[in-house]
Amino acid sequence: MGAAEIVVTVVTAVACLGMGVFLGSLPFKRDELTEWHMMKYQQLGGVLACGIVIVLMLLGYDLASWLAIAALAVGVAVSRIPVVRRGLLARFPELHPAERQSPLRKGTSKKRRS
Repeated sequence: MGAAEIVVTVVTAVACLGMGVFLGSLPFKRDELTEWHMMKYQQLGGVLACGIVIVLMLLGYDLASWLAIAALAVGVAVSRIPVVRRGLLARFPELHPAERQSPLRKGTSKKRRS
């Protein structure tokens, strides 16, 4: 393992750890996601994470690709810790979940036909 591969492995692991924490801090339930979460953060983060892993595999950096996947998983797990999650939501208000809609339908009454 050369110096270049070590540098690529460390940089990739740190970047994927941060990306995992960010993606894990987004709401997991579909009804809590806003359009901004879905369109911007989830799609961009998912494509970027997959792209990094695929590029590392194609370049032959096997250890770096496995560490990238592991760092993403560890980042998601760390961001689900309640203390860390509260800190992230306080620091980044755009990560707050959307307001939940009531499952009861309001204002829809069926009129009887006579």
